[in-house]
Amino acid sequence: MSTTIRIERALPAEPARVWEAWTQPDLMDRWFCPNPELRVSSHADAREGGAFRVNMGGEYIVVGSYTRLEQPAVLESTWQWEHETHTTLLRVELAPDDDGGTDLVLTHADFTDEADAEGTRQGWELSLDRLAALLAPAP
Repeated sequence: MSTTIRIERALPAEPARVWEAWTQPDLMDRWFCPNPELRVSSHADAREGGAFRVNMGGEYIVVGSYTRLEQPAVLESTWQWEHETHTTLLRVELAPDDDGGTDLVLTHADFTDEADAEGTRQGWELSLDRLAALLAPAP
C-alpha cells in the first residue's frame, strides 16, 4: 500500500514568480529546506528529463529528475533522498487566484511508510511557509 500527501496553499505572487522559485537554484536555495539554519545548495536543470539536486546542510540531499513541466502550471518530478533507494513522485500545480496570487496544490505520492509520509508532509509545510515569506511583497 502506498501513501500520498496533499497540501494546498495560497501564495502571494503570480504563478510565473512561484514557478521561478521552484526551478531557479538561487531562489530554491532561499526556501527549499524546512530548517532555516541549514545552508542550502541547489542545482536544477528544469527541463523534462533534466535533473535536480538539493543539498540541505550536507546531511540531507535530495535528487530527482523532472518528468513533466508545463510552465507555469505543472511541475512533476521523481524525488529520492540520496542515502535511500526508494523513489517517490512529486507534483506541483499552480493556478492564478482572483487576487493576483497563486493557488498551489502539492501532491507527493508513493510513500511505503506512513511515518515517512508524515515527516515529509511536515517538511513541506515548513518549506512552503518559507516560500510564502520569500514571495511576500516587501513592506
